[in-house]
Amino acid sequence: MTMNDPLLRTDSYAKIFLYNTHETVACVPRHTIRMRDKVRPDKLREAVEQALLRFPHMMLTAEPTETAFRYRRNVQPAVVLPFDGVSTRYTIGSKDTNGYLFLVGYHDKTIYMEYQHSISDGRGFEEFIRCVLFQYLKNCGFPVENDGSVRGMDTRWSPEESANGYEQLADREFSPGGIWKKPEAVHAPEVQWGADGSEVVTEVTFPFSHLHDYAKSIGVSPLSVLAPLMMKAFDDKFGGTDKPVIAEIPVDLRPLLPTLTTRYFICFIDLPYFPEYRDLPNDEVFRRTKVFLKDQMQREQLLYRAKAAADRCESLHEADMPLAEKMQAAQKVTTDFVLEDSFLITNVGRFALPESCRPYVLDYGAILPCAVQPFALLISSYGDKMKLSVAQRDHDMQVVEDLCAGLRQLGIQPETLSYPFVVTRYNGLECGM
Repeated sequence: MTMNDPLLRTDSYAKIFLYNTHETVACVPRHTIRMRDKVRPDKLREAVEQALLRFPHMMLTAEPTETAFRYRRNVQPAVVLPFDGVSTRYTIGSKDTNGYLFLVGYHDKTIYMEYQHSISDGRGFEEFIRCVLFQYLKNCGFPVENDGSVRGMDTRWSPEESANGYEQLADREFSPGGIWKKPEAVHAPEVQWGADGSEVVTEVTFPFSHLHDYAKSIGVSPLSVLAPLMMKAFDDKFGGTDKPVIAEIPVDLRPLLPTLTTRYFICFIDLPYFPEYRDLPNDEVFRRTKVFLKDQMQREQLLYRAKAAADRCESLHEADMPLAEKMQAAQKVTTDFVLEDSFLITNVGRFALPESCRPYVLDYGAILPCAVQPFALLISSYGDKMKLSVAQRDHDMQVVEDLCAGLRQLGIQPETLSYPFVVTRYNGLECGM
């Protein structure tokens, strides 16, 4: 089943998302871009078509066989869809998107872009987003210039952009020594219901410089501040026992193994908020978190985690078993893995655009659905604005309110905006045209 065609090549790990659905795992993240002017659908569709010429490895769809899902080329026209995130619900990879495993939508002054996780991760998909936005602004006649940060039409596609990054780990062995052996985590099972139901998202925004200055003053990273604040808020509501809150955190492997790939290339680590942290001052908790993160992000440990997970997922994808049985097995592997931890925190970092584009792109953010977990926190930034997007299952806002209270204690004044979040559907049995 291994694809030799570089345009159809994906990675070893993320194929497991093909066998899941939006109900079993967060497999359709959403990126939201607020423009200065009302979106012009014709120019946006033209930009997507142009971007597909630059990113030909995005021109694929999936289809079921008797034993697996496989990719095939998709030569259907690209579509852009009316999209307010609530009233119309689409299924990615189906006839809604002409089979494409990404979705581009628009509403008023906002562009929405989503992808099925089997073809990319957040950092990889942002390369495609940048190209679409840059081409869209050019098509609208704005005087934008590529400063070299956009893989635009003035650059050539390289087969490395669809590389399976995990192949760099083949025939190598890594030691699990030093990996934290986690105990049972605090859970919030009472809010895990009806995985196909809508979610609630709260955007918490504040000046990035305020967080950066505080974190620098005590010698830690912004993540070493934000993660404990979120975990403390979760512990205050659902914890109080001798169990730690444990956040599952994806780690981008590109800094360790440089590659141009836009495919999925991450591994996961676990970050705890220990019961003893409840009695410590904030700055001490943040410093201990920094030390723990540094210890768990050693190169050998990360590559061990990456190889073990990728090998397991690839073996399942290649296994000779009926498709229905394989889907059931893959969904169990995924949900068991996800539900070991309390919730997920992902940090996609700063979204960069050429300076000439900035006047026309006012805001950027991304959302990771929580699926079977009670919460999911995605951290992003654009310009000097940091955005924490908290997806949750219920309408009890205590965790978000406590997170904001924690920020205010540090001298950071957040603004909040909450709205319903209807997750785009995915089911591989509905893919293809």
